[in-house]
Amino acid sequence: MRIQLIRNATMKITCGGVTLLLDPWLEERGTGMCARTVRPDMAGVRSPLCDLPMAPQDVLAGVDACLVTHIHPDHFTTAHMPLDIPVIVNGEGDRALATEMGFHNVRAFDGDVMKLGDAVIEKTPAVHGDNAEIARRMGEGVGYLIRAEGRTLYIAGDTVFFGGVADVLNTHRPDAVAVNCCAATVPLGRLIMDLGDLERVCALCPDAPVLAVHMDNVNHAMLTRADVRAFAKEKGLANVVVPVDGEVIEI
Repeated sequence: MRIQLIRNATMKITCGGVTLLLDPWLEERGTGMCARTVRPDMAGVRSPLCDLPMAPQDVLAGVDACLVTHIHPDHFTTAHMPLDIPVIVNGEGDRALATEMGFHNVRAFDGDVMKLGDAVIEKTPAVHGDNAEIARRMGEGVGYLIRAEGRTLYIAGDTVFFGGVADVLNTHRPDAVAVNCCAATVPLGRLIMDLGDLERVCALCPDAPVLAVHMDNVNHAMLTRADVRAFAKEKGLANVVVPVDGEVIEI
């Protein structure tokens, strides 16, 4: 299984005879969303904060389908995207949203499991916020388990650590885990994992690489890659991998 971090949560995953583009966000630096933030220095700053590590056409080369955890503007936009590209979303609500955006080859999960080529993709639960009100406002998102070639990748998605994440780790014992852990925070609360959540994930899968992503690209982030690397070193979390944009990881 080949995993390439493109930028933020966007990853290119090749396994089971297919190539999936996860959460494609291909907008140019500084032209996309601007979140409400608790950081005065980042108020009004438009994301993404970094350039793509390669041209959009190179990101899209060889992609069989886009796999979308949820339709938020730092995970899925029309920028540089062919509108006939196959798009897989978690349910009918996101299928309608993607169709309204102009995509016309959109497939929603019917149930929790889908097969694509020789890869099996299973939805996993996610809670997009550290309190009930912000999770309600953020709406439904999911993570995914991707199984192929005897390997399992768990993509936690935009979520905080909660019992559902622990259940996935304990039940499926994935060979690698990708966590969105920049601790993005708005006035109502924190949206995704922070350092404490990362440590909890590592405690439940000490032998699997934990890929820390969704960093250095949104204006409401509270953590950088440097912060995560320093924390992992301090805590002795040897399985934490903090890839740079464009880096490839094989599992």
